Amino acid sequence: MNNLLSKISIILDFRTLRPKIKWLGLEVLSRLNFVALLLFYVLGVSVTAIIRLRWFPKQLKDSLMKPFYEQQIKTLAFFDRRDFTSISRVALIELAFQNMKAKKTRTMITVGGMAIGIGAIVFLVSVGYGLEHMVVSRVARLDEMKQTDVTSQTGSIAKINDKTLADFSGVASVTSVLPLIAVVGRVNYQNSISDMAVYGVTTEYLTQSAIKPVEGKIFESNELVAKLQEAEGQVAGVSTDRDFAYYGMEIQDVNYSLPEGVWIRIREKPDKTSNIIGYSKRVEGSPSGEEVWGSQYASEDNRGEAGVDENGATLGKWVKASLPLWKKEKCSVVEQPDCTDGGYLVSRDASGLQEIRTGYFAPLADTIVTSIGIKEGSVLALTTDTTTSATGVNGALGWVEIASEAGVISTAEVKKIDLGASALKQAVVNRSMLKVLGLKESEAVGKVFTVSFVVVGDLLDDPKEKVESSPAEFKIVGVVPDEKSPVFYVPFVDLRTLGITNYSQVKVVVKDQSALDKVRRQIEGLGYSTRSVADTVSQITSLFGTVRVVLGILGMVALAVASLGMFNTLTVSLLERTREVGLMKAMGMKSTEVQELFLTESMMMGFFGGVLGIFLGYMAGKVLGLLLSTFAIFKGVGYINISFLPITFVLVIILLSFIVGMVTGIYPARRATKISALNALRYE
Repeated sequence: MNNLLSKISIILDFRTLRPKIKWLGLEVLSRLNFVALLLFYVLGVSVTAIIRLRWFPKQLKDSLMKPFYEQQIKTLAFFDRRDFTSISRVALIELAFQNMKAKKTRTMITVGGMAIGIGAIVFLVSVGYGLEHMVVSRVARLDEMKQTDVTSQTGSIAKINDKTLADFSGVASVTSVLPLIAVVGRVNYQNSISDMAVYGVTTEYLTQSAIKPVEGKIFESNELVAKLQEAEGQVAGVSTDRDFAYYGMEIQDVNYSLPEGVWIRIREKPDKTSNIIGYSKRVEGSPSGEEVWGSQYASEDNRGEAGVDENGATLGKWVKASLPLWKKEKCSVVEQPDCTDGGYLVSRDASGLQEIRTGYFAPLADTIVTSIGIKEGSVLALTTDTTTSATGVNGALGWVEIASEAGVISTAEVKKIDLGASALKQAVVNRSMLKVLGLKESEAVGKVFTVSFVVVGDLLDDPKEKVESSPAEFKIVGVVPDEKSPVFYVPFVDLRTLGITNYSQVKVVVKDQSALDKVRRQIEGLGYSTRSVADTVSQITSLFGTVRVVLGILGMVALAVASLGMFNTLTVSLLERTREVGLMKAMGMKSTEVQELFLTESMMMGFFGGVLGIFLGYMAGKVLGLLLSTFAIFKGVGYINISFLPITFVLVIILLSFIVGMVTGIYPARRATKISALNALRYE
């Protein structure tokens, strides 16, 4: 019974609320319709005033005036649909214009206060937008937003080679796949030898990277494949012989440090299926052992699958050492002092001492293994997953990894190879390299220097191998303005003649910026890492988004002060116009029409204040930009534009002006409706 009564009460309450909800909806629609009518009216008046200016072409004036006026009448009639017993809203708007003209000083002060508040918001936010655009434009070009640089992940077996390029080209929306080879060049100029980074690239790669010479030109070469030299069973210096590891083979003597608070399994053999002889944990000091090849195991780095044997089976790196042992069984710390919290009990030998045995364990991700001596005849790394040390060269192309000589076994034989006959032997150098060589920028083009290229590590089929080209003369054909690190660019095909089969990185270009994220996810799913300027731009946008919010809040303070001034002006003006209100009511004007008249005046003041505020705020930003540019030009930076207004923000500001005008005019308008016509006519 109670449930039935509660349901009935809910239904009755809803029926009571329905008229109120309907009235509220109609009221909102009416206000929106009135705002649209007012906006089109003001827009029409503004355009008409511009057309009637003296400097406006007469022929154009005659051809535009009549059709524009007719279209304006139709538009206003569409929004001004009222019954014949009510005053036309267009008439109310015109009456509001006349009232504002009659009180010019009051109107100008009110609009000016509103303009200052809106102008403060526009100025601060436009500076935020301008700074964002300036930073983004200096960080990235529009073309770079459609590019991503792809590299192999650390410890990954996925390398970048010709097959990789073909796979990337098959990805939807990809338009270009441009590889890069990074090696070390030993440059000899006037008997002065310097080591510096060398990038083997195509002409298209330089073009996509916006590398433009300040002197000379860039070389013309988009070839990716060259005819390789052959000699004594070798292809361009890559040996057909190869050393293989085998199960149980010792690699090197090591020191190791186990993770804190972690128990590891100690096995009889370096095999994950071998018997567990006990458990051990970290001990003080830096114990030593031997690193050996064993069975493959799962690991977060590449140690679990760091090698292959002669049959192609994957091997992992294990550590052989003598360790104190514990056994895992149920025990009580209270009853057995040797028991640990994790349920591990000290394993003791026949004499009662803790058992210490030689066994094998697979290093966990946090295990630190340090080499203290390479075993003679051992194989440190022999898979396509070999990890070598790398040095970075922060040049015009960003951070590019270059295989280091330190990552190769010191006993490796250096193979000398001549560059292929198809090598162009041209170079584009940067200003930093010219400083090292002691050349003037204006005299560099046409100069010749001698260079030999050192190729090691993952760029070759055999990571143990080290190849150095015979010294060759390269001609400088262009100079680029980069001054960060000494680097130079050579045709991609020149380095390919050295037997290079793997590439340092590849630039992938997509059709449209919107497709970049999808392409990057597909490439990363293949086991590669991607980097793009779009990531930096996204971080910059997020940062400046927060800055704009803070600046907007500061501007809202000024707008709030201006709104209070406008509210005060409208309220005081109501007292001055009491007799006027009474006379309008006596002539038959409804209270709702009086209310709309006051709202019209307040919204028009808000609108004009908003338009004027947008102009003032934007011009203030431009003036600040000119002042800063005066100092920037002397510093060689050039013109700085720190003011920018998106069209969407301008529309939001205009809408905000209408809303502020309407809100500040609601109270005076409602008070006007309550004025008695008889009392108003007797008011002095």
